[in-house]
Amino acid sequence: MAVTFLLEVATPQSVVVSSEVEEMSAQGAYGEFGVLPGHTFFFTLITHGQLSYRAGGAVNSLVVGEGFAEVTHNSVTVLVDSVESP
Repeated sequence: MAVTFLLEVATPQSVVVSSEVEEMSAQGAYGEFGVLPGHTFFFTLITHGQLSYRAGGAVNSLVVGEGFAEVTHNSVTVLVDSVESP
């Protein structure tokens, strides 16, 4: 089983994050959700809030606007209208 997955966070202007990560969490339309490698497929709305991820043992955080997330077994793609450092 994989120990990482590809996380991509993008706005209409640019790709903000494109990295192999161990885990991530974000605010979805129905509350906070977390993703680990091998997660089941799903698609959800993203609400304004914190998105955090762990890469290489370091925890990173972003404040994201509204958008969408697509989760597959080996990747998460997050498309949002804005991203800021917390």
